[in-house]
Amino acid sequence: MARRMTRSLIVGAGSIGQRHAAVLAELGHQIAFMTARGDLEAVVFRSIAAAIEVFSPDYVIIASATADHAEAVRELAATGYGGILLVEKPVAVAAVDLASFERVGVGYNLRFHPVISRMRQLLSSTKVFTVEAYVGQHLSLWRPGRATTDQYSSFSAAGGGALRDLSHEFDYLGWFLGGIRGLFALGGRVAEVTVDSDDAWAIVAEYEAAALVSVQLNYLDSAGRRHIRANTEAGSYCADVIAGTVETPQGIERFDLQHNESYRDLHVAMLAGDDTVCTASEALAVETIIAMAERSAEGRVWVNA
Repeated sequence: MARRMTRSLIVGAGSIGQRHAAVLAELGHQIAFMTARGDLEAVVFRSIAAAIEVFSPDYVIIASATADHAEAVRELAATGYGGILLVEKPVAVAAVDLASFERVGVGYNLRFHPVISRMRQLLSSTKVFTVEAYVGQHLSLWRPGRATTDQYSSFSAAGGGALRDLSHEFDYLGWFLGGIRGLFALGGRVAEVTVDSDDAWAIVAEYEAAALVSVQLNYLDSAGRRHIRANTEAGSYCADVIAGTVETPQGIERFDLQHNESYRDLHVAMLAGDDTVCTASEALAVETIIAMAERSAEGRVWVNA
């Protein structure tokens, strides 16, 4: 039986931090934030140490800017907290010792999206030949009401950029197809959407279970799209993550998409010890792919894993 968690500390109170808070509150958790913001109607602490001492959480979520993840985890470990920890993607904690925590997961919530789950099920039962993954949404649509120049995504020093923000694709492709063998990438800041971070990428890769995989991701698509097309021995499959459909040789399957459902299921699985949750080692493998893509684009060369 899953252990019931009642006190959740969220480090960071941006859009994703507040989304986690809303979901956990619906699940019956008491919520506190560690943030410098002063405009929240919530329990707020100015340091992780104070939050641990006073609030005594049994679940901690790191949802600050990517570049701040490692320091936040170090500060958390220094308090003696040894409970369950979820770090938002990309994990960005390669140099941090995570052994003191009971369990560490990473917030690749698309693993809990019904379309992604169905595609994994379909591809696991047949030989896969080629896969095409595409995701794009204009950065101005990400956080309505905030100028793109006010968002951490616009700044490379803050850990922003399309390659990192949209790294879900590399997580689910690894979940579907196993390890990556090598890739060739082109990308960077090709428009003027960000201040200095990358905004578009095209990547061709070879995975253990698929000889030809292409990935495009960007901050530029004004419509907002996320789809996957796979050609397999059993036929072709096309998934539209936003529309909630999977097209198979037998017809179109439609899924009822509930707001925040994948986040809720992520937290429930995390607290129950479900191994569907992305592990720190799996997330670090995604970061290796990101580094490979950057190295490939810089040298215009194929990079082996």
